[in-house]
Amino acid sequence: MKEESRLIFISGDQKKYKEYRITRLKLLTVVGIILFVVFGLGKFGLDFLIDFTHDSKIEKQERTIAVLESRLIDFQTKFNFLADKVKNIGSKDDELRTVLGLSEVSADERNVGIGGANFEEADVDEISGFVNYDLNNQIQELYKLERQIQFEENSFKELAATFKHKQDSIDYLPALKPVLKGVISSKFGYRNHPILKIKRHHDGVDISARRGEPVYASADGTVRFSGRMGTLGLMIMIDHKYGFSTRFGHLDRVVIRPGQAVKRGEKIGEVGNSGLSTSPHLHYEVHYQDKPVDPLKYIFDDYKLTEQIVLNSN
Repeated sequence: MKEESRLIFISGDQKKYKEYRITRLKLLTVVGIILFVVFGLGKFGLDFLIDFTHDSKIEKQERTIAVLESRLIDFQTKFNFLADKVKNIGSKDDELRTVLGLSEVSADERNVGIGGANFEEADVDEISGFVNYDLNNQIQELYKLERQIQFEENSFKELAATFKHKQDSIDYLPALKPVLKGVISSKFGYRNHPILKIKRHHDGVDISARRGEPVYASADGTVRFSGRMGTLGLMIMIDHKYGFSTRFGHLDRVVIRPGQAVKRGEKIGEVGNSGLSTSPHLHYEVHYQDKPVDPLKYIFDDYKLTEQIVLNSN
C-alpha cells in the first residue's frame, strides 16, 4: 500500500468538508517545485537588485568624474592665468629694482629651490588617464607657482624696506636752499679771504641776503648747537641721519634750541652780520662723515619748490 497523506478542508460553519489524498512522492514533488520557484525568483530579484545598484553607482561615478574633469580643466585655466600674473609681477619687480638702484634678479635666482614633492610611479599610473592632461605635472607646477609667489613676496619686502630707507634718506638729505631770497656770493673751495686777505679753504658757501631774512633748515634733523662760535659769530649746527650735518653762521637771530627736532623748510634763524663778516650773509656748510663737502652738490635750487616746502613747514 502506498504511503499517502490526507488533506481535509472544513468550512467555517463545520457543516461541509472536503478531503484530498496525496502520496508522499507527489507532496515532495509539489514542495520541490514551490521551493525551486521561490529560490529562482529570489535569485533573479537579488541579481537584478545588485545589477541595478551597481549600474547606479557606476552612473554616479561617471557623473562625478565628468564634474571633476570639468573642474580640473577650469583649474588649469585659472592656474595658467595666475602663472602669467606672477610672471608680470616678476617684470614689475625688476622695474622697481632698477628705479631703486637694486640689482636685477636673474631667472636662475627666481628658480632656485623651485620644485615639489614627486609622486611614486604607482600613484602616477593610478591618476594617469583620469583627465585629458598630465595631472602630476600640473601639481608640480602648482608647487612651483607657490614658491614663486613666496619668492616675490620676500622680494617685495626687500623693495619696501629699500624704498622706506631711500624715502627716509631723502628727508635727511640737505637739499633745500636755506635762504629763499639769497644769492650765492662765494662758493666752496680755496679763495682769498675777504678780510684776512690770505688764500684759505672756504668750507661752505656764502649766501648774501638782507639782514633779518629767514633762514630755513635744509633737511630734517636735530639741533646739536646754537650760540656764538668764533669767527662764525651766532651759529647753528644741525645733525641729520646717514652721516650728514649742516652749519649756519653769521646769524642775527636764532629761533630754535639745542636738542630740538626740526623739519626741512622750518625757520631756524635770521640772516645777520655777526662774527668775522663784512656784510649780511649766511655762511652755510654741509658735512658728510665729519668732512666738509660742497653744499651746491645737494641744493635743489628751484624757487617755487623751495617756497612751497617752506610754506608747508611753517
